Amino acid sequence: MKIGLEATRANKQRKTGTEWYAWHLLEQFKKIDQDNKFIIYYNHDLAEPLGSGPANFSFQRLSWPLKKFWTHLRLSLELIFKPVDKFFASNALPLLTRGEAIVTIHDLGFFKQPKLYHPLERVYQKISHRLVIARADKIIAVSKSTADDIAEYFPQAKNKIKVIYNGWDKDKCQPVDLATKNKMRDKYNLPDKFIFYIGRIETKKNIQNLIKAFALLKNKDYHLVLAGRPGNYGYQEIISLAEKNKDRIHFLGHVPDEDYQRLIATADIFAFPSKFEGFGIPILEAMGCGVPVIASDIPVLKEVGDQAAIYFNPDSDLDLAEKLDSLISDSALQQNLRGRGLMQAAKFSWEKCARETLAYILE
Repeated sequence: MKIGLEATRANKQRKTGTEWYAWHLLEQFKKIDQDNKFIIYYNHDLAEPLGSGPANFSFQRLSWPLKKFWTHLRLSLELIFKPVDKFFASNALPLLTRGEAIVTIHDLGFFKQPKLYHPLERVYQKISHRLVIARADKIIAVSKSTADDIAEYFPQAKNKIKVIYNGWDKDKCQPVDLATKNKMRDKYNLPDKFIFYIGRIETKKNIQNLIKAFALLKNKDYHLVLAGRPGNYGYQEIISLAEKNKDRIHFLGHVPDEDYQRLIATADIFAFPSKFEGFGIPILEAMGCGVPVIASDIPVLKEVGDQAAIYFNPDSDLDLAEKLDSLISDSALQQNLRGRGLMQAAKFSWEKCARETLAYILE
């Protein structure tokens, strides 16, 4: 069978969750399938190791003079004149194909909580996802929560949705020794004790309430370390809020991939205050690193984290502050969460995700 895959997201230099999803699935497909023929479509030079693969993988660069519409138009032309049996992509599909189209939907936050998004992004995402869900023959949802949202807003798509959970990078996300922790503290000028968040710095991730809660902590020995690039909405407000405690709040900006896991593993507590997620890979990464997790009490994070995290009301900075203080002061609870977290994270993997995804594509 001939399977087409779109690699533009996997090929991005600075990846977030959806791009890493595309990257890991492509790499796993190379390992688990030597029978079907895969055609990988891209529009810029492929980074290693994306551009290499077994004999049943071929790579096609499709030139396009415009900055936009490569997926919708250029890839459509390719698939109309050179069709594949199955075409799989994440979040976006060509406008036209002649084979079966399978797409992964990561979340519908712009429908559920539109105020968390920049107005232009909100409009674009709504239009794009309406087209994708209408076009797709099969839809993969990365969580039951996301599947429920798709069925709520697009009831006509209910019977073509399958839930396949994301994975996390078990090879990189592991506990580290004291020497590595000290190296990270020296490299980034970090304090001995800190609460850590990594991801986009924006309103959707609820960083404002995390900063407000941090200001309310009774325990002043801890610092707050925020890593990640500015998001599309709310960054300046976040910077302004942090000014009141600028001696104890640290912004690291974009973190290189080689330091990502080691920084998580160096933290005393990992905080994930997001108001909306489609899945929540970072809490699994923190659990895999042996770090206690405190996360928003929203359905999807409880679906992923189960009993291995402390949950708080994302709309209450006071609730977050109280639960952080309780966790900081209870070493037995911290140790308990480390053990539960390692067991919970072990239930998920990119290999499992890829095998289930490939089986659904081939149905």
